[in-house]
Amino acid sequence: MCIRDRISTGDKDMAQLVSPHVTLINTMNNVLMDQSGVVEKFGVRSDQIVDYLALMGDSSDNIPGVPKCGPKTAVKWLTEYENLQGVMDNADNVGGKVGEHLRDSIEFLPMSYKLATIKTDVVLEQSLEELRIGVEDAEGLLELFTELEFKPWVV
Repeated sequence: MCIRDRISTGDKDMAQLVSPHVTLINTMNNVLMDQSGVVEKFGVRSDQIVDYLALMGDSSDNIPGVPKCGPKTAVKWLTEYENLQGVMDNADNVGGKVGEHLRDSIEFLPMSYKLATIKTDVVLEQSLEELRIGVEDAEGLLELFTELEFKPWVV
C-alpha cells in the first residue's frame, strides 16, 4: 500500500508538488489531483509546472512571464522543448509575434522560474516526529471549525 500525503488547496502553483507520494485535494469541489490529474488539467507533467508558470507568468504572484504566452502556447513549447531551458535555447526557432515576445523575455525568465518555484528545502524548527498527527481532539476541532466557519466539517 502506498501512503500519500495530501495538500488541501485550489492553488495551481501547488501542482508542482504532486508526485507519486503527494496529491492535491481541492476541498471546495472535492477534486483529487494526482500526477495524471495534473497532466489532464494543465497539459504538462507536475515536474514541468514551474516551467509552465514561468512562461505564462502570474500577475497575482508578480511573475512576469512571456507576454501573450497563455496555457496553450506554454504547453506547446514544453511539449516540444521539454523545459524552460529548452524553450530558451530554442527561442530563435519560435516564429511570430509570440516568438519576439519570448526572445525579449529571455533575460528575466530565470527569475520568473525562481519566483514560481515553491521552496521545499526550508529548515523546520520542529522534527518530523513533532509534526506527526497525534490523537484527534474532536472537541477542539469542532470549536475551531465552528469559529472558522468550516461548515461542511462541523458534524
